[in-house]
Amino acid sequence: MPKLSADKVDSDSMSVSFQGFGKKKPTVTETKKIINTAKKMVGNIKKEAQPEKKKGDGIITSPLFDKALVLSKYETGIQATIAAVICTLLRPATIMAIPTKKSKQDNTYASAHSVASGMVGLVTTLALTVPFKWGADHVMNKKIGMFKNLSEKTLKTWFPQIDLESIKDNKKIRKPVEEWKDRLGNAFSTEIKDCEKIASFTQLADASEKTFENVLGVKVDWASQKGKSFNDVKLINGKNLYDEISMSKLGIVVKQAEGGMKNASILLGDLDSGFLKKVINDAEATSVWKKLDINSVYEGDLKNNIVKDFRQWRDINGKQWKLDLDTVYVSSPYETADYTPRITGKIRFDKKDNENKYVTYQKNGVDGKLGTDIDDAMVEAEERNEGHKKLLTWLPDLAFRIPIAATTIALIPVILKRVFHVEKSKKKKADDEVKTVQTQQQTNDKQNNQAVSFKGGKDKGTKKASWFVRKFGEWYGKPLIENPTITKISKALTKVPGGMTQLMTTAGSFITSGVYVHQTLTNKDLDPDRRRTLSINQALCFFIPTMAAYYVDGRLRNWTKNKEYRYSGWKEREIEIAKIEKKSIDIAEAQKELGNKLKGVRLLASLATFTLIYRYATPVIITPFANWIGDIVNTKKAEKDKQKALEVEMQKSQQGNVAKEISMKPETKEYRSVA
Repeated sequence: MPKLSADKVDSDSMSVSFQGFGKKKPTVTETKKIINTAKKMVGNIKKEAQPEKKKGDGIITSPLFDKALVLSKYETGIQATIAAVICTLLRPATIMAIPTKKSKQDNTYASAHSVASGMVGLVTTLALTVPFKWGADHVMNKKIGMFKNLSEKTLKTWFPQIDLESIKDNKKIRKPVEEWKDRLGNAFSTEIKDCEKIASFTQLADASEKTFENVLGVKVDWASQKGKSFNDVKLINGKNLYDEISMSKLGIVVKQAEGGMKNASILLGDLDSGFLKKVINDAEATSVWKKLDINSVYEGDLKNNIVKDFRQWRDINGKQWKLDLDTVYVSSPYETADYTPRITGKIRFDKKDNENKYVTYQKNGVDGKLGTDIDDAMVEAEERNEGHKKLLTWLPDLAFRIPIAATTIALIPVILKRVFHVEKSKKKKADDEVKTVQTQQQTNDKQNNQAVSFKGGKDKGTKKASWFVRKFGEWYGKPLIENPTITKISKALTKVPGGMTQLMTTAGSFITSGVYVHQTLTNKDLDPDRRRTLSINQALCFFIPTMAAYYVDGRLRNWTKNKEYRYSGWKEREIEIAKIEKKSIDIAEAQKELGNKLKGVRLLASLATFTLIYRYATPVIITPFANWIGDIVNTKKAEKDKQKALEVEMQKSQQGNVAKEISMKPETKEYRSVA
């Protein structure tokens, strides 16, 4: 789905006006809009329809992937879980499988070290960060948390669309959050950018009988109608298809001239009057759309955008205007799992991306009507809110990095000896030490865990918050959520390239690496050359993986977005079919969960990328490279020291020779000058 930020464009003048771009205000460049009139008449109408299967659908529709998305809000926990798999399975297997010059004893030690580091990282993360996450979540819980007790100033900052008058009853007591309204009187939604979507369009001729019956509400003996125009098709009951077909899911596709916006797929009932006026003006002289009287399309004032049934539309002569059903499309969940935002043709200018985009709407419309339009203020607030939540999630993790990194160094050797009964061979090489320290370093990358609920994704506090969780919410969550300084920091951090999750992951690794570099440089048990080698390696094993992780994550971004859209499509399809067929599922809960899960697709991809590179690629690939660089530095320094020593020796030798000559000729001037 497109990013949603923009100031509204005046549909009549097609111009945009707002501040924020210096003295020069951007203008909307409009191109010619033409209805796609490619005709398809009745052919072989299939009885059933199945969405096209695409590569990767098996994974994104699996229960395991769905569960991972439920847990994805616990970012540090997901990272710790990925790291645990790497440290306890993947890395030990690699160490034992790849031939090296090391002894079997050392490889066994390295494998056990990896397992121990993974275990320590997971346990310490769960123990130290879970309470903070639960406390913060408790504050934002709508049913039992302190969300309903947040100040009005905080609520307006977090949710600019809220109607503050609607949150209190006549006695000025706050109502349940479910009764709150937004500025348009629609149900208040905390998922600001979770826009409403529709199934991608299918032309009527390509739709199935199931779509005609369940979505469009008509039954036809299609074999007897083959070859006809859809405008002439008769139903089984003898009535005309044109007169009986439901308009709710019928739509048109509008193509734009080169240089304009992308094609617009718009339901007939959603057509914005300003957009339709432009379509009529741009239509070819022979087009039926050129003859449409726009005033007959809408109830009352055009600006209300209340569209009449298309059979009531009139031409400029006052006669019934005929829609050509052979060029019309249907939005049906039976035909596709690809979904697009529901749009009306209204345009906005996206300040962030500096381009025109269509206005999209929240999922809080009633009886099929459009929900609240998502504006620039809402989008900016949503991005800041997500940054604020991530700060509350990651701050405890970052705060505990230094003490845990220090204690891990002390704990792991004990665990290896007493639990795994392994010790490193007495012959220690610099690269072995580097491997050990790097494994320890990455232990704390794994420390990124939050309240991972392995029993399910629902917040157990929805029914009853424990005293423990409630107290952490009061002590930790509420003050930081309402803190204006944290609000400013969150807003600033949302502008950092790459995203907050990537930034927090990098920050954690930086702190851990700094601890190990410091401990190495202050370790008096190591000679200066070894301290230098290890510290160089540790620094490189932060900077090189970080650059690699950001590069790979950036390259995967488009692929990840495609998977996110596809996952969203499958879930939207499931929900829509449940509505049509009146299946017994909680539609509202399913939509709410989908809004939360969608954030997790991108998040999972980033966490997997960063964790794999930090925890697997670093010790397996980057550490040997860092060792090689360290060896080069040490070799050059050794050669330089050797050369310096030779020069010193030569100087001493020359001074000795001079002294001898002087001692043999005491009467010379040189002797007197020396004396």
